[in-house]
Amino acid sequence: MSQSVRDQLLKLGLADERKLSEAKRQDRAGARKAKKARKAKPRNAEATTVAVEADNTRSRAEAALKQRAERDREASRKRRLNEERTALKAQIAQIIDRRRESRSKGEIPYNFVHGKKIKRIYVTQELLDGLSGGHMGVVRTGERFEVVRREVIERLQDIDPGCVVSLHDLRSESDPDDPYADKPIPDDLMW
Repeated sequence: MSQSVRDQLLKLGLADERKLSEAKRQDRAGARKAKKARKAKPRNAEATTVAVEADNTRSRAEAALKQRAERDREASRKRRLNEERTALKAQIAQIIDRRRESRSKGEIPYNFVHGKKIKRIYVTQELLDGLSGGHMGVVRTGERFEVVRREVIERLQDIDPGCVVSLHDLRSESDPDDPYADKPIPDDLMW
């Protein structure tokens, strides 16, 4: 009872031996081709996967190189700015050291505002008159405060306006409209 389909077709006369052997050969050839295709597909899929991974790796590497180049450019720009800032500070310190007024014999306190604090330096009477008249001003170099002439301050303001601490407006010696010109300021009211 367990006859194959082949045997049943032969018994009924619907197929002859030659046609069945040819069909069997074609089935085997088709099976071989399908097997080869199945084996080749994973290889092609692997090759495709490897190619895609290689492309992804290449694009990631290119992106990493671009990011690194951008970081290097940014670091270089920051380093250049720091060098320029350092050079400007050195130039300002050099100008102030060369052009500062001597306060070695100063006994009169001069108060000025720096930030939110009131600072005090001791000056001579000549320097006090120059500071209050606007002919001189106070500048900062590092942690020190120095007195320099107005021309120097104007030059320093072109380089770095932040170094100028105190500079009064120029006051002429005799203002005809000044109602208090004939009344001197008492010594105890000076700050």
